[in-house]
Amino acid sequence: MRQFKYIIMLAFIGIGIGSFFSLLSITLNQAIFSLTQFALLMTMSAIMGILSIIFDYDKFSFMTQLVLHFVLEMLTYLIFIALTFGKTSIALTNIPTFVIIYLAIFLYMRQQGHDNARRINEQLANKKHS
Repeated sequence: MRQFKYIIMLAFIGIGIGSFFSLLSITLNQAIFSLTQFALLMTMSAIMGILSIIFDYDKFSFMTQLVLHFVLEMLTYLIFIALTFGKTSIALTNIPTFVIIYLAIFLYMRQQGHDNARRINEQLANKKHS
């Protein structure tokens, strides 16, 4: 049950991030999405969030996890954008934007991980000295 809750949490994180960038894209491009397009984009975002579970498997090195995650995210992006807009050219022309967004999210999450590890280590050090 805990694993199921974790997967649901990852899906909602993905939807949150996807919603933000979709809304930003809609605003900047003054686009209008149909309900079907919106549903596909949110499904893509949920799947992309769930793909983060790759980082929980310790059998792979971090670099393998990162490359695998990036490739799966890119494939998900290409498939769903092609389904959403009916053109693969839209997905292909937006690859640089995808890479920039991926890097921004990666760097943020990496920094969060370092901050969490630092806080945990400080708490452990305080308990050890107490």
